[in-house]
Amino acid sequence: MTTYTVTYDLRKRKDYQTLWDELERLNAHRTADSYWLVSVSNTAIELHNHLKSYIDSDDRLWVSELTTNHYYKNAIGGTNDWISKNPPSR
Repeated sequence: MTTYTVTYDLRKRKDYQTLWDELERLNAHRTADSYWLVSVSNTAIELHNHLKSYIDSDDRLWVSELTTNHYYKNAIGGTNDWISKNPPSR
């Protein structure tokens, strides 16, 4: 499994729930309003291509592998626990 960060800007229609439901189905963890962590057995492009089917064509989507070189402040509760259970690749 590889842990990825997923961030997005839903621009005009703003149908967040469809994307949120899919991220939750993937057991992703929300760390900020539009920033999630997800651990899957896919490549970044595979995850990106999967998630883009849940957003509109004008929306922005970024998928990037989480590394051990990361810091954050005031992430949504449970982030430390989620990362300890889904550590980044070394």
